[in-house]
Amino acid sequence: MIHPPDLRNAGCTLVFVNNQFFSHRTLSRRKLLQGALAAATLAGSGVAAVGARSAWRLVDWDQIAFPNVLPDSSLAVPANTKWMLRRKYGIFVHYQYRILLGYSVRTSPQFPDPARMNAAEWNRFVDGFNVEAFAAQVAAAKAGWVIFCMDDHYFAWQCAPNKAFNKFTGYAPGDKCSRRDLIMELAEALNQKGVKLIVYFAGLNGYMKEPKVSAGLMENPAGRGELNEKSPPSDECRRRRLAILSEYAQRYQDRIGGWWFDSIYPDTYKAESANWQSIGSIVHAANPRAVIAFSYGANEQACISKGIDDYTAGDTWSKQDLKRFTPRLLPPQDGILWHGKIYCGNIYHGMGDANQFADRELVDWIGACNRQRGVCTLDWPFDPATGLFKNFGYEQLQRVASLLATNEPARRNPETHLPG
Repeated sequence: MIHPPDLRNAGCTLVFVNNQFFSHRTLSRRKLLQGALAAATLAGSGVAAVGARSAWRLVDWDQIAFPNVLPDSSLAVPANTKWMLRRKYGIFVHYQYRILLGYSVRTSPQFPDPARMNAAEWNRFVDGFNVEAFAAQVAAAKAGWVIFCMDDHYFAWQCAPNKAFNKFTGYAPGDKCSRRDLIMELAEALNQKGVKLIVYFAGLNGYMKEPKVSAGLMENPAGRGELNEKSPPSDECRRRRLAILSEYAQRYQDRIGGWWFDSIYPDTYKAESANWQSIGSIVHAANPRAVIAFSYGANEQACISKGIDDYTAGDTWSKQDLKRFTPRLLPPQDGILWHGKIYCGNIYHGMGDANQFADRELVDWIGACNRQRGVCTLDWPFDPATGLFKNFGYEQLQRVASLLATNEPARRNPETHLPG
């Protein structure tokens, strides 16, 4: 059990959230009062409220922040994912070097000239990310989580330091992994707002366009296909990739809510050692309640390794018919939580200059998925220089959040009320 600091004679009120104590300096009066009231009536684990000279009790923070929403007894999903059902929706940020330069699988060309990408520019991008303002935007949007890219699927640029990566690949600190630990800063800032961070990581099977990294990870010199799909990585390659993951997981522990692993195939870690179970062990040794998803392009609602992944990746690469992209019509496999991920800008991967869905379309989709025991993650365009959502996207985000909260009809807006 975690005990509060001895401040009972200080005349202040504390609330314990996500393994941290907060006072009126870091939480709004409303949230403090919620915590205090819940502490007086509920029992459980995860949150404690304590007033001056008063006793304190532990309660479940999600049941404070999201009262009467999808009670545990009604959820036939993995236990680690129940907080996602209560929080309903989150935001995805494709923070990858090539995306910041304006390239994605939906642009022509799809990739920048690798010679254009360099450590100095990458560190300038990462250093320019406005963490506090971003966290404020997410909180205003009432998002329950953020899925944020640690690395680049193709070129291996990381937005946090990693000694194991440097050791295997021969890169110096700051040359491929950024000097700034953007993930740590984001996790701490979002936790202050009551938002969970889920980390996107392609390092279990990605980095197809970086020969130096591939060599350092002991990849097959002949390659394993355009997406590393033709054969699984070797034993030593898997061990090295898992060592990189382990360093990150141990650093962040329960500051993050889980992982979203990209570029995975059913046989990628199907082995006697350094296998699917190893991934689960690494993740849960650092945070026993962390959620895990594996993105398998041929079936984004698949369960890749039963007992290891507990929510689906749900990725999409084109504008979706939101009336058909639902748990009922595309059910998840093997009892894991249904998760759908869409992009809301008019260009894939956090790019674009306009929204492609009307407010009401998004509100209705999130509502339908939640009623069908699913959750949603949405991707809006952001400014590469600051990491903040572009104005047109942020304004829609706020409208959607307001409509979900009030369930009022969407007001028509010429910019966002586009044909479906």
